[in-house]
Amino acid sequence: MPDAPPIEAYEPLDGLTVARPALPLARPAPLPPGTTPLPVEVDAYRARLSETFGYPDFRGGQERVLRALGERDVVAVMPTGTGKSLCFVLPALEVGRTLVVSPLIALMQDQVEGLQSAGVSATFINSNFDRMEQNRRYQAFVNGQINLLYVAPERFQNPLFTDGLRRAGVNLLAIDEAHCISEWGHNFRPDYLLLGGVRERLGNPRTLALTATANPRVRQDIARGLGIERTAEHVVTTVDRPNLVYRVESIASKEDRLRWLEDFARSHGDSAGIVYSATRAGVEETAARLVAAGGRAEPYHAGLPRQVRTETQRRFTLGETPVVVATVAFGMGIDKPDVRYVVHMNLPPRLEAYTQEAGRGGRDGDPAECVLLYAPADLNMRRRHIFQAHPDEEAVRRLWQRWLAVADPQDGRLPPEVAEDEQFAIAVSALRESGLLDAASLRVTSWDPRARIDVSGIERHRIHALTCLKEMATYAETEGCRRALVLRYFGEQPPERCGSCDNCRRPARTERRAPPERAAAPSPRSPRERRPAAVSAPPETPHDPALFDALSAWRREQARKENVPAYVIASDRTLREIAAQKPPTKRALLGVWGLGEARVERLGDAIMEIVGQHA
Repeated sequence: MPDAPPIEAYEPLDGLTVARPALPLARPAPLPPGTTPLPVEVDAYRARLSETFGYPDFRGGQERVLRALGERDVVAVMPTGTGKSLCFVLPALEVGRTLVVSPLIALMQDQVEGLQSAGVSATFINSNFDRMEQNRRYQAFVNGQINLLYVAPERFQNPLFTDGLRRAGVNLLAIDEAHCISEWGHNFRPDYLLLGGVRERLGNPRTLALTATANPRVRQDIARGLGIERTAEHVVTTVDRPNLVYRVESIASKEDRLRWLEDFARSHGDSAGIVYSATRAGVEETAARLVAAGGRAEPYHAGLPRQVRTETQRRFTLGETPVVVATVAFGMGIDKPDVRYVVHMNLPPRLEAYTQEAGRGGRDGDPAECVLLYAPADLNMRRRHIFQAHPDEEAVRRLWQRWLAVADPQDGRLPPEVAEDEQFAIAVSALRESGLLDAASLRVTSWDPRARIDVSGIERHRIHALTCLKEMATYAETEGCRRALVLRYFGEQPPERCGSCDNCRRPARTERRAPPERAAAPSPRSPRERRPAAVSAPPETPHDPALFDALSAWRREQARKENVPAYVIASDRTLREIAAQKPPTKRALLGVWGLGEARVERLGDAIMEIVGQHA
């Protein structure tokens, strides 16, 4: 794969970089017939931001993305928790018929529930619904009764689905988790390769591609894969999440790590947490240890039945299960804002993956701990995984021949089960480069079991993976600021010290001069001596704790009645502001952060009753 064209950055703005390919941008193609142009000015968006969601103004790169969308396609890189979804929700409120491509069913459900609670007409379609319910939701969208429709990429394999959308006119096509389209990204999904052709069949509507982490090569893969490489503006915000506290614990043995985790989880009570383990066996063992120690935890990995995984994630989202122990299969589907810690029991393979997984913590803006348990021996394990994940030609051929045996003899389509093969993604890349597989539709294009297979791309991927692992080890072993290392990796120029990671919180080592007659070398630091102080939350607005507790109890009960997560009703920040301001009237609730008109109309009377009891 050729290197991406160089990127020119310009107009830095409060940590925001707007970037364009070095090649001049072409004029966007005319919008499809029957579609509504997006606003160029953002005043209408700002008004809806306040009225619908109760937010006083934009943050991060939201305004820049919305302004650019009025004129052209956009590739946006915005870290988890900075409001990426509002960049397509606000246009949906203005012009309607916004189609969102999202990779996971649970993620769709979480986002739609939150939007519906705020009064936004949104829905999703997935295979859990029968055909009649799918058609009902589809027709509501194409008829303009629903503003937002979430779907998974495989939905477009039905040409009738796509044709109907084109006739209705899609005003905005939003691709969430867009890094999945890149073979150089850390979550490559072959079904995302379908989306460039889908966009063309939809008539090339205005397109927004969103991701939390993407280097220049991946950003260009995204734009090229969607067919917007000459028309898209790149908006890249800082990946910094100041509320995340990075920390590494030097613990070698598995048993010591499990004991450490038991103590750590116990000290955090019922706070929500995610624990990542490298293997399915490790997930099961770790979850069992936490339960045996008196905790409430459940395992999650791809080897469990889909229904079990769905139910586990739902219990975690609702707050019924505080801790999930998972492989990276528990990744993109997490939309829970109040995760207070993310622990990695093993070294991740690359900084992009670690940054995104750790970024599942603290999406509500409150502090969260991101802890990596590490020993140098972990590198050997990861190297073995890399070599196992990058098979030689003989291994790819065996996989190819097995896939030929299960392919549909009529159209060559492979069954979905092949995606569970450990080497699925890399094999798809090699077979696609060899002209043997249509990766987007997962159809074989040859029936020759002895066909030539080009594995040169696998070797390039292997070298790339080893380089990424080296960068990850540098993060784990550095004695400098961990946040600064992460930011420099993503091309930013941070201060030398953040003041909050474990290395920055540890007193700086100073060279001590011993008396000449008793010179002594400094003793090595033990893991216990390296333990940083506990995370401290930033100063909060003074509020009435009794009122906050009463509001929290009401929120739990309301969430139970509606069968939604508590944060869908109101965030902790919203409850703190109510407990601080004690608004005198229902109308005054509109001045509280996070309470838009729909929530105030629906929940305001109950809130005011509780406030009145504590006046």
